[in-house]
Amino acid sequence: MNVPLTLARYAVRMNEERSMDGEIFASEPVTAVEAIDRVLDAAASARASDVHVDPREGDVLVRFRIDGQVETVGILPKRLHEEMIARIKLLSGARTDIHAVPQDGRFMADLCGEHYNIRVSFMPTYRGENVVARLLPARSSDHSSFASLGFTPEHVSVITRAMKAQTGLILATGPTGSGKTTTLRVCMGLKAAEPISVMTLEDPVEYEVPGVRHVHTRRSHGVSFADGLRAALRQDPDVIMVGEIRDEETARTAVHTALTGNLVFSTMHTVSALETILRLRDMGIEPYLLAATIRLIIGQRLVRRICMECGGETSDRKVACVACRGSGYAGRTVIAEVCEADSGFRERVALGEPMPLLWEYAVSRGFRPMSDDAGEKIDWGMTTATEVMRAMSA
Repeated sequence: MNVPLTLARYAVRMNEERSMDGEIFASEPVTAVEAIDRVLDAAASARASDVHVDPREGDVLVRFRIDGQVETVGILPKRLHEEMIARIKLLSGARTDIHAVPQDGRFMADLCGEHYNIRVSFMPTYRGENVVARLLPARSSDHSSFASLGFTPEHVSVITRAMKAQTGLILATGPTGSGKTTTLRVCMGLKAAEPISVMTLEDPVEYEVPGVRHVHTRRSHGVSFADGLRAALRQDPDVIMVGEIRDEETARTAVHTALTGNLVFSTMHTVSALETILRLRDMGIEPYLLAATIRLIIGQRLVRRICMECGGETSDRKVACVACRGSGYAGRTVIAEVCEADSGFRERVALGEPMPLLWEYAVSRGFRPMSDDAGEKIDWGMTTATEVMRAMSA
């Protein structure tokens, strides 16, 4: 649904007219439409990835997620809440007469001269419906290569070599918000440039890649990743990306798909790259099947970059650097570890060797843990030790 929004170029003043509850808008919006326009335009200006509209007892709290951190940016009057919910539901194609169950929707808008896909989630709470909107730039040239994400030349070399395989399993791992999907999106873009058939199974689809068939699997409709993967095999794909391996059924289906002639990409929630092997074993995947299919495991986190404008030296928020809004950070980069499964590694996986022995072998073959990559980026002045500790404790 494409609904052009007329934006008045309002901005949220981050450091003026503070209240006990946080920061407020420079002037109170008169209508719900005006409030939505202000919030979305301010979010795009601040490079926010998500907008939270949280109803409270007497007002509505507006928060932005910027570089992974949630910041309070404004307070709106309670009288606008229901009208805002109705307006956003209308834009996103959600049901305006349903308030007691969660809903999802999406719409498109031009913000700050750029086209955005906006994905919206509605959740009923004690004080009213909560809304979270994810802002997805339709044209995201910043995420067009592994180098642009922050992977080192050494990492890029290993990843691209593994991607030349015609079969097998390539996994991106890490906690929620660590950039796994973005990494696989770059993988899909590179594979789509080849004369092959590429398909993804996602819940939901966030970014579209030219030349890739994107499928939205809906667990709420009884279609899981495993169901979608079995159906996708009848579509003659060469490469399949599965949004996430969450359970034994999906893991087993992905492994058997990789065994029967497809290159499969997916994500998993694990603490480190090598612990992915342990997690798959715990899911019930036999060691010999893992050994036959694993090609590459990428472990990653996102850390905030030191602001290039002020060098991270901003200390007085009242005279804050515009680029980083006084935080000392602007933008993010990846810290990563990349484990390529060579024949010796796969042999040890097949034997079910414990994690310390797998780690010892991987290091002997050139594997460098994430802490090494993080240390280098601290030394290069890209980020700070405090930021790395925060990210790696997740």
